[in-house]
Amino acid sequence: MLRVHQVTEPGRGSREVEPPYAVTTSRLGREARPAGHTWEPHRHLDHELLWGVVGSVTAVVDGVSWTVPPTVGLWLPAGALHEVTTGPGSEFHATYFRTDVFVPARTHPGAWDLPGLVPMYGALREVLLYMRRYDMPLAARSRAEHVAFDMLQPLEVAAVDVPMPTDARALVVARALVAHPADPRGLAEFARLSGCSARTLTRVFTADTGMSFVQWRIQTRMRAALTYLAAGLPVSVVGRRVGYDSPSAFVAVFRRVTGRTPGHYVGLGSDVDAARWPVGA
Repeated sequence: MLRVHQVTEPGRGSREVEPPYAVTTSRLGREARPAGHTWEPHRHLDHELLWGVVGSVTAVVDGVSWTVPPTVGLWLPAGALHEVTTGPGSEFHATYFRTDVFVPARTHPGAWDLPGLVPMYGALREVLLYMRRYDMPLAARSRAEHVAFDMLQPLEVAAVDVPMPTDARALVVARALVAHPADPRGLAEFARLSGCSARTLTRVFTADTGMSFVQWRIQTRMRAALTYLAAGLPVSVVGRRVGYDSPSAFVAVFRRVTGRTPGHYVGLGSDVDAARWPVGA
């Protein structure tokens, strides 16, 4: 079962990988949390990779929201404050990497110091699952760990920041939109949901995120679109999943936000059967 340390004081955390191991993988199955669960904000002393998702998993990392699709993992550098939420029937794996021995082969400057997406190729998945075993000789395990280091690479995605508001009224709306980016409700309807006026909701969104409600919703939709595209879904399907009735409208907004067309990102992280690893809503 996945071991998660809840942090009550800034800077505290837990060591998930004990020497002599450099990597370990845990699994949280749907049978453990059948109705879904939220792990309150916490940190780890080790790097963490969330991957192998069935159902829906979202993470808020240092105030920024990420959706984790099945063919792309989410990299959480050591010390990053994060909150993880799973939907009903969800499951995922968490692989931890000891910081003092983590030496990835692909040395993109600063790539492993920030949260980001990692393509989960089939071979990498199998190697990380191998790390659930503790009965192999240390020499064999060390070789497997270095293979995992060699295979890790950051996924090239545009920087689409989605800072989460701190005001409780805006946070209710933000969480609803992160869970369902295609939600068609307008500002007035969301204001009623939050218990304040449309003017107040606009003001708190701007104060907390630096964006208007409309701008923030576009960013949320584009962040969700990036992860769906990386999972290999067609552009037309992705557009509908994030709230656009026509592919042309989606492509226009996507290009304005990211500087590239959606086609550039299609399938960047996918080499597994999408029917076996369904993308969460």
